[in-house]
Amino acid sequence: MSPTVTAMLPTLQAGFDRPARRALLGVQCRDVADGRVVSDGLQLVLHDLWQPRPTRQARVLSANRSGVFALHDFPGIRSFLTPSEADNDAALALDDLGSPASPDLPRFRLTVHDTLNRYVDMALTPTLGQGLWGPLDGAISPASLSTAWPHVPLYSAATRTPPIGMASLRTELRSATHPEQAIAWAHLRLMLNGIALAEGVSDAAGRVLMVFPLPRPREGLPQGSPATAAALLDWPVTLQAFWSPDRRADLAQGRVPDLDELLAQAPVPLLQHAAPPTPLGTLTLRAGQTLLVASPPSSFLFVAD
Repeated sequence: MSPTVTAMLPTLQAGFDRPARRALLGVQCRDVADGRVVSDGLQLVLHDLWQPRPTRQARVLSANRSGVFALHDFPGIRSFLTPSEADNDAALALDDLGSPASPDLPRFRLTVHDTLNRYVDMALTPTLGQGLWGPLDGAISPASLSTAWPHVPLYSAATRTPPIGMASLRTELRSATHPEQAIAWAHLRLMLNGIALAEGVSDAAGRVLMVFPLPRPREGLPQGSPATAAALLDWPVTLQAFWSPDRRADLAQGRVPDLDELLAQAPVPLLQHAAPPTPLGTLTLRAGQTLLVASPPSSFLFVAD
């Protein structure tokens, strides 16, 4: 007589057990102005660039309660678990659903679009299977956004209404040699005493908005009459720009360049006057006033391209 075999079926207990599912990708987005996690109004879409365009797969990521956009499955990916974590047939694997048009073409592209028009559109090349992911591990952001967690920085769009109590800078970049041409997808930094006070990216029309906390008030005069409060609430700042002529091709194709490409651009001079070309000098940031930067008598700020 054969022994009786009793099947053991695992049962989850409400309040004690819950199923855990490892995500292929996790992305958290933060406002560069104040480091706040943003998920409302954002649309994150992952595209498979190796597949033919008519049948190219795309997947919209959903945000959890912590503001992390997660991807749990994608056509062509069986598992990104390492062999030590996976079963025998569930090791790291990609189905053969396509091949790159060139050896340097990454497989996946992540686009970030704000349906509320607060942030500039973003494109990234994510790495799947590493949990929470962010470009350069967040090392690209100003001091106000310092965090140990990887994240995607969100740069203010010109259509954003700056929050109350925050400082702002506005400008519109144009080519010094062809004033009718916008300088799109430039990366800008506002510097105070050698430290990045704010960062921004110009949109397809060359418009820039930086939103950032005001610096600490300057110290009063050690001798003589006390400085007025207004005199202590202005700061000498400088504006830096980084841009490449390759962005013209991106603009012509209606393509949002990858964030890594934007941050790798070379410095370009900003001009106080286009004719004769005069470098942009020190600017004055004042509390309670938007810093408007232009090349008089024009309402644009010209870039020496």
